Amino acid sequence: MKGNISLSMAFVFTALLITGCRSDQSSSGLSLTVRLPNEPDCIHPIFSKSTYAAPIETLILLPPAEYDPLSLELTPLLLDRIPEAEEVTSGKHAHGKVYKMRFREGAVWSDNQPVTGEDYLFTIKSVYNPHVEAQSWKAFLDFISEVEIDPNDPQSFSVYVDSAYSLALLAVTNFNIYPAHYYDPEKIMSKFTLDELRNAENPLTAEQDSLLMTFAAAYNSPKYLRESVVGSGPYEFKQWTTGEFIRLERKQKWWGDKIENPPLLMQAYPREITYRIILDAAAAEAALKAGEIDLMSEVPAADFVSLQSDSSWQDKLQFASPPLNKVYSLELNNRDSILADKRIRQALAYSIDYDGILTQVLKGLAARTIGPFHPDKPYYEKGLQPIQQDLEKALHLIEMAGWKDSNKNGIPDKKIGGKLTELQLRLKVPNKEEGIAIANIVKENANQIGIDIQIETMDPSQFNQDLRQNNFEIATTSRTSFPNDDDPYAIWSSQSDRPGGSNRNGYHSATLDSLIDVIRTSPSTEEKHNAYHQFQRELYRDQPSIFLYVPLERIIASKRIQMVTSSRRPGYFENLCRPAE
Repeated sequence: MKGNISLSMAFVFTALLITGCRSDQSSSGLSLTVRLPNEPDCIHPIFSKSTYAAPIETLILLPPAEYDPLSLELTPLLLDRIPEAEEVTSGKHAHGKVYKMRFREGAVWSDNQPVTGEDYLFTIKSVYNPHVEAQSWKAFLDFISEVEIDPNDPQSFSVYVDSAYSLALLAVTNFNIYPAHYYDPEKIMSKFTLDELRNAENPLTAEQDSLLMTFAAAYNSPKYLRESVVGSGPYEFKQWTTGEFIRLERKQKWWGDKIENPPLLMQAYPREITYRIILDAAAAEAALKAGEIDLMSEVPAADFVSLQSDSSWQDKLQFASPPLNKVYSLELNNRDSILADKRIRQALAYSIDYDGILTQVLKGLAARTIGPFHPDKPYYEKGLQPIQQDLEKALHLIEMAGWKDSNKNGIPDKKIGGKLTELQLRLKVPNKEEGIAIANIVKENANQIGIDIQIETMDPSQFNQDLRQNNFEIATTSRTSFPNDDDPYAIWSSQSDRPGGSNRNGYHSATLDSLIDVIRTSPSTEEKHNAYHQFQRELYRDQPSIFLYVPLERIIASKRIQMVTSSRRPGYFENLCRPAE
């Protein structure tokens, strides 16, 4: 499949499936079983690193607003409406903006306590506790300067943003909200103002630091990570048996049932959702055929195409391949002495048989891309053509970088820091069929230009830990794109290359940092888009990561259910599944 994948393809499919799903949202009695390809690390949004945790967390801990699966528009969930930014003309927030918000009437936690502005403020404060490791959340919420709660209406509050930030609306509305009374029963965080926690220039006393440490230890304890999760969403956490399943149960008295024309993400049809943890795709397919699970995604492309064309399963299974807002790449550790040279990164990029990956491994269910932004984004740089395999160019780049086979062992070498170094690299990949197949193609291609690549397959949890600790040279990775404009700060800023930061590849560029500044703060769409275009050209030139493709998701489900698919990850929405009519 060539060219860009259009999101409109998803809308046609989902529109057909969702007919009739907007009226009665009461429990259908359906007990739904969904396959999880990996086990989440926890169900605690501030701490969780697994993408498989996010959909589960949002069913329990609602955000104030979220992107609708079909329209992809930011839609109020906990909020009664999407707020509009108001200019602040006086006082300490002069020249900034304020967002005045109110939680929905009747919004309550699992114990029927109302959702209030104090819960919103507590969530932000907990992130700024110096003993809570939440770097990505801090980067996201950093533009919030103050939260004022209405003394006459605890569900109403104002959020001030002093600095210019193009995604300010998203920053103030799109994160999971925690119940303060449950996660902080000792009310420790209420003893501190947000300003005290954010202002590093005012050192804390030993007593204050001890209190914050006590809170952080409890907040990050097994109780809250995976034993007891409490929220305002339609589902309650019931059970987690390690290596086997996670189970949620629909609340019998779900306050969202009273909302007229509720948003899709507040509708809840299954009475119970069980997430079966099945790492092996073949085992998951066998479970689907046996009726032990109802729905699975991330099906290997070859298996998806084979089963879809098997007439014996046409009356039992349904298939969907919506375009997915996700970009797959080879992450290169630019800190490595070999990969620090952009000519080696470029040579590796020119060695790869991209068409072979798309046809042999992905069976045409993907399209090439040139950078970290999805091709459907309006600022995608269409003037750049995806790199094609060019072995002669790759060999020339290696020679230009000074690598020669001086010891005649078949592998180019070079002195780095006074030590003779062979042109050898390790490629880490999770123990999954598709990723291993891609890794083998990369290895074979690299060998043609003299780069010796050793493949290390590993358990997904160990793989993710190694990525977080920058313990890799090359790794197969993917990143999810969201409907909003991309904010490259967390992934690409040099300031994000620190312990706990999310700049995995360690690529630093003053030009990129400057462009990120424009992208984040410019009020001009034209100026922002120009910065996005230059940003992509810089990455294309230096190849700090090798961008491979954007996929179509591969979803197979039992025909006993109706499902809704979307370009939003994970491509399906379990809360909207209903029994087939």
